[in-house]
Amino acid sequence: MPAVRRNHRADVLPVQESPPPWGPAEIRSLWERLRRADAEGRGRAEPEWDLVVVGAGIAGAGVARDAALRGLRVLVVEARDLAFGTSSRSSRLIHGGVRYLEQGELGLVYEALRERRLLYKIAGHIVQPARFLFPAYRGDRLPLWKLRIGLSLYDALSLYRSHGHRVLRPAAARALEPLLREEGLRGAVTYEDAVTDDARLTLATLQDARRHGAQVLTYAPVVAIRREGEVQVVELDGDLRVRARSVVVAAGPWTSERLLGVAGAHLLALSRGIHLVLRAADVPVRQPLVVQAQKERRILFVVPWGPRTYLGTTDTAYDGDPAASGVTPADTGELFALIGKVLPRAVLGQDRIVSAWSGVRPLVRDEHAASGDPTAEISRTHRILETAEGVIAVVGGKLTTYRSMAEETVDRVVRRLRQRGQLPAGIGRCQTHRHPLVAGLPLSAEELHDPRLADLAQRHGPLARQLYSQIHADPRLGARIIHDLPYCWAEVEHAITHEGAVHLEDIMRRRIPLALTDEGLGASVAREVATRLVTARGGSAADIEAELQRYREAMRVETGRILAPC
Repeated sequence: MPAVRRNHRADVLPVQESPPPWGPAEIRSLWERLRRADAEGRGRAEPEWDLVVVGAGIAGAGVARDAALRGLRVLVVEARDLAFGTSSRSSRLIHGGVRYLEQGELGLVYEALRERRLLYKIAGHIVQPARFLFPAYRGDRLPLWKLRIGLSLYDALSLYRSHGHRVLRPAAARALEPLLREEGLRGAVTYEDAVTDDARLTLATLQDARRHGAQVLTYAPVVAIRREGEVQVVELDGDLRVRARSVVVAAGPWTSERLLGVAGAHLLALSRGIHLVLRAADVPVRQPLVVQAQKERRILFVVPWGPRTYLGTTDTAYDGDPAASGVTPADTGELFALIGKVLPRAVLGQDRIVSAWSGVRPLVRDEHAASGDPTAEISRTHRILETAEGVIAVVGGKLTTYRSMAEETVDRVVRRLRQRGQLPAGIGRCQTHRHPLVAGLPLSAEELHDPRLADLAQRHGPLARQLYSQIHADPRLGARIIHDLPYCWAEVEHAITHEGAVHLEDIMRRRIPLALTDEGLGASVAREVATRLVTARGGSAADIEAELQRYREAMRVETGRILAPC
């Protein structure tokens, strides 16, 4: 077997502009490479990988990117699709966390605001600043004067590098957002935070890791992790063993004793949150809106999303398989009741729901907290731990702080490798704050005059030029998949050939969010998308039907809806 070329710093700088293709052929090739390495490497002292990352959510993606940029040989293994869990089921916000100020977590807020500023720089196409409106009503737990003090502190913790907050009288608040209830309104504050696409942020992070030499293998469940001398052995389903110098577990709510031994027992408290998607015409808010849950120390968001608006989130203790988290009538009733008090003219009702999503937050359990404490009171800080077998795990944290969590984790990996005399030569320091997630020059103002190119750039950054060229060569690829949504068929082809999509659900839910934005959950085009996917990998008509059935079941579990025939 030829020696694996390390992607050391000397090799990292002159990289290609785009990540390598990631389609069916590349996925098969990686599987074959791992099987060959397993057969040839049993009993060999030198492992093929410096680091195996278990989990392809945002935390695992961040660790992989950081390690690859430093020059380590990295493999990511994931039981399902990238961003399958929490990382595609969040509130889609990059924010400092205004409510954490009340909990006294100034360090977490400072870190999150610093990371928000860095994400503006390295992921500006997908992390967009927005002005949030936070109204205060008579009887609210946080009156207007407290909001003024809190947002002044928020500005200070951002080092005044963002647009500062403003305080609005009731008339000015309603002029800015006419949907607000007039009765009892004491005023409002506006402040800066950011919106994002959590799944595509995870994808872009993994793609940059791949661009710098990392490999990613999805649908590869880990059965066990054990140590053989100085080598960590990761056993995958199907009796395949991967050998590495170090292992990082970033499995989110799936972090468990199976992966970490006794260190994984009673480590997490799981919290379930749901979001509802409605037509923008039914909830026509002009900017992201913050709503207080009056009897609890938590807040909700109403966020405009093109032709849609989404609202959430709930925050309730959860015990069960994180993949089975769904949306119940009680969840929707709770959200509608809370939002309806502030937006009485919004059209809210079960029959107005376009789609929904549900996810489970992995919160680090406080050993001193009572078992019945609300999950909203549990800190969103992260923890890095190391097992007796030398496996490192990163748990908890926030989407916003994923880059700094990864830096801290890889620092720990490098330190342990150095202590054991296993650190390869030429390994550098963290570089993730210096390099954009998507390489290439940002689109110029002239390019952005083209509406199609400008729209693609919101999801793909500089890679939009590549998709635009394909549309120019074949105009059929520029047709919209769903008439009132911006996504086009070129993005389906790109997801199949360059974004590692294995199943129909991967495309419809995480590459192109038709499952979240289309009133029919993508049922009208699911067969065509499945046909293109299965044809690309050389499957049969039976495989197409299997993909459709798999997608129907995924939608039933997450949204509670039964798809129309596809």
